[in-house]
Amino acid sequence: MKKLLVFTALILVSAAVVFSQNQVTSSSPAMPGLTSSPQFSATQGMFRSAADNFIRPDYFTAVTFDKFYTMMSFADTLKAQLGYAGKIGNLYISAAYSGSFLANYTPLDYTEQDYAAWPGGSKKVPVYDFNSTAPFVSGTPENRIALLLGAADMGFRLTFSSVGHEYIGLKDNFAAGTIPFKSYEAERGTISPQIAWAMAKDLTENGIRPYALLDLDFVRNYIKSESADGTGVDVRYSLNHFDPKLTLGLGGYTFYKSDGGFVLLADFEYALALKFYENEYSYTDGGGNNKISKINGLNINGALTENAYNGHRITPALVGRWSGGPLALRFRLNLPVILYGEESTSMTDTGGDLASGDKTSAFFIGFFPNLRLAAQWKIVPKLTLNIGGLISFGVSRTTTDISVREGYGNTNNALTIGFTFLPTDNLTFEVSGGIGTNNAINVFDDDNGLLSFTKLLVGVKF
Repeated sequence: MKKLLVFTALILVSAAVVFSQNQVTSSSPAMPGLTSSPQFSATQGMFRSAADNFIRPDYFTAVTFDKFYTMMSFADTLKAQLGYAGKIGNLYISAAYSGSFLANYTPLDYTEQDYAAWPGGSKKVPVYDFNSTAPFVSGTPENRIALLLGAADMGFRLTFSSVGHEYIGLKDNFAAGTIPFKSYEAERGTISPQIAWAMAKDLTENGIRPYALLDLDFVRNYIKSESADGTGVDVRYSLNHFDPKLTLGLGGYTFYKSDGGFVLLADFEYALALKFYENEYSYTDGGGNNKISKINGLNINGALTENAYNGHRITPALVGRWSGGPLALRFRLNLPVILYGEESTSMTDTGGDLASGDKTSAFFIGFFPNLRLAAQWKIVPKLTLNIGGLISFGVSRTTTDISVREGYGNTNNALTIGFTFLPTDNLTFEVSGGIGTNNAINVFDDDNGLLSFTKLLVGVKF
């Protein structure tokens, strides 16, 4: 009973803090899934449903069905989550999609016009309605797709993500607004393949379910054009980098169990992050023509730097669980320590060759603990209330060649709520809601209503 009171008090404290602090969005502890169910969101990732587990390499075995499982979820009018799982013999196969489809992708329209000021004389060319520095749309396209194979108590998942990625390639003479071009190329956004592996059962009686993820983030951000007057190619800016990240996790180890159903687990995760740079810059040769060369760093509107980066995230965690009758309570205390080092050397262009200038370096260390609290209450056998709270803060220290800077992050928090409804053994409905931005609370308000549910998921299995 005392443990139950402690858990309840933690939930209430989390709810009270929400009234005076800023909200933050939750992120999945441990092995991330591609989809995020309303139940997952409402409980800050502490209670997953089949809509989360079916595409997770470590817990796909928790999804039970005879023939297939499928789900569909809409967070708003522009985003959706779709998933399907089935079996071929002893092979488990699932696929999932999450994103905005073709929303925020806007084709570049043009009109054929006689361009009187074209270099060398009037010319009929396509004229696009964008200026030379901002061809992209204002929205953020986002799409993710994943395929999971499960066999021999292991899961393998391949994921491909495209977030905010757009590419524009124009050739054969055109004009952007009032500026003539021979060609124009621009790209922005992130393309991210991911390979994930995990054991799908505990290796010991007390847990340990290891997992590994390899993320390969290709961050693209550049504009390159060739003038119609024949002076050559100009690289406006080039800020591309390749960010591989390796994450290794323990998967939880149970070190305490009480007769009253209370369980404590320890968890651990480590992530190594690197950055590699290869960009282009333009320079003027002896004949006054623009040429292109490469740099292992950044071209920031003509200011050149060579860069190096490596980072580490070490996250021990403590997890507690208790259940009794219709009530289940959980908490997770993550204690991540983040360290990274970065160097930047200014470079001067000397006609296609580079000369090194000043070097600056920085070392960052930060501690960003966060506490996640969750409860599930089975109101009636078919209807469950989900509630979650999140509290986080951070402290950091950045040391450079000339200064030391300390940072103290504000306390951030969130309060979320939702329901899971199972009208039959084959059909599931989930909804989630929560506090809006700036913690403006009105119980039924469309934007900030604690009981205004905006995310709906339907799951079906046979």
